[in-house]
Amino acid sequence: MLVLAFGASSVSAQFISEEVKSMSQGNNNALSIELPKANQKDVQNLWEKFTKKEMKGKSKYDRKAGEVYTEGVRIADMNYNAFNMYATTEAAGAGTLLTVWVDLGGEYLNSDEDADEYKAIEKQLYAFALVVAREQLKDQLKTEEKELKKMESDLKKLSKNKEGYENDIKKAKEVIAKREAEIEQNLTDQDNKALEIDAQKRVIESTEEKIGDLN
Repeated sequence: MLVLAFGASSVSAQFISEEVKSMSQGNNNALSIELPKANQKDVQNLWEKFTKKEMKGKSKYDRKAGEVYTEGVRIADMNYNAFNMYATTEAAGAGTLLTVWVDLGGEYLNSDEDADEYKAIEKQLYAFALVVAREQLKDQLKTEEKELKKMESDLKKLSKNKEGYENDIKKAKEVIAKREAEIEQNLTDQDNKALEIDAQKRVIESTEEKIGDLN
C-alpha cells in the first residue's frame, strides 16, 4: 500500500525510527516517521484529526512548545486504558518529519520494555502515513482536475476561434465573389463607356465638319 501511495522511490523513507529526543517534558524516547512531499502544516492538521478519529483522543496545539498534545488516547491493541501523547512536525527535505512521544504514565513508550504497545503505535503511525498519502493524492487529483478544466476551457476557446475564423473566411469569400462580379460588371461598363466615347467623338467631328462647311 505504501508503494501505491508514495511510489517506489519513496518507500525507503517509510520507516519508523526510535530515539531519545528533546520535548516540552524533557528528553524522552520518541518515534519518528518521515512523510515525503508532505506539507508540515497539513501533517499537523491531519494528525489532530487522526488522533481524534482513530485514537479517541482530544488534541490541542501548544504554540509555545510547538507540540500537539493529545490526552485520553485509547487504542484497542494496547493494554493501557488511556494515555497521553505529544507530537511535533518539522521540515525534512521536501517532506515532513512527524515525531511522537507516548506518555504511558511515568514512562515513555520504548520498544525494549513495551514491545507489544510499541508495535501498536507503529501500526497507527503507518496508518497515519497512508492517511497523509491519501490526502496528497486527493490534492493532486484536485490540481489535475483543475488543469483538465483549464485545458477544456482552452479547447472551447480554440473551437470558438475556429468558428470565428471560418465565419471570417466565409464573409471574405462572399466579399471576393461580390467584388469579382463587380469587376466583371466594371469591365462591361468600361466597354460600353468606351463605345459611348467613340460615338461622342464622331458626333463632335460631324459637328465640326458642319461648322467648316458654313465657313
